[in-house]
Amino acid sequence: MSLLDKLRELGISENLIKEIEKFRSQYPVDKEYESRIPVPTQFYYGSDVWEQAITAVLCGENLLLVGEKATGKNLFAENLAGVFNRPRWDVSLIGTDTFRAGEVTFRPGPVYTAAKTGGFAVLDEINMAKSEAMAVLHATLDFRRTIDVPGYDRLSLHPATRFIATMNYGYAGTKELNEALVSRFAVIRMPMISKESLVKLIKEHYPAIREAGANELAEVFL
Repeated sequence: MSLLDKLRELGISENLIKEIEKFRSQYPVDKEYESRIPVPTQFYYGSDVWEQAITAVLCGENLLLVGEKATGKNLFAENLAGVFNRPRWDVSLIGTDTFRAGEVTFRPGPVYTAAKTGGFAVLDEINMAKSEAMAVLHATLDFRRTIDVPGYDRLSLHPATRFIATMNYGYAGTKELNEALVSRFAVIRMPMISKESLVKLIKEHYPAIREAGANELAEVFL
């Protein structure tokens, strides 16, 4: 079953699914980056979260997924990239200087490459990043949609590029995000998976399991 069929099974609006198909057609992916399009082995069950996220992406928003540990934030980010048929990068660097052919040149990192090719860039645990690193992204995440590479050039983001940030609350090494940064995202609160969805997920991966066994495993997790 395709990811779009799974969305239909969840009851996601057919109008939203048609808009996803239009997005895919409008922004084809270069063959060089097709291998980066995720093919998720697990599906995120949560229609409200899906509808919020799909609507935000279609409106050109970047996403901030917040919630407790094990609420499926990274799984959902992977699912989103798969649904929209976008190459995905886990972000660490805009780029670095490198020595090539006798001169210093710019070597693009994940942020730059995602911005140039229309990929989905996942900023995992954004509230653990250094403030100076995030400050560089302010112009990238707001209406300007540009990246200034010091000493090189300014890059305008591909129209399909989206940034998906994730964060947990209250862990060692984390900090509060400032208001200016948060305002650059559509914030989606990720709820704990329901017992019903968890049982469905277990049975999908282990079709031979007894109903009672799947329920017991779900109870242990919850």
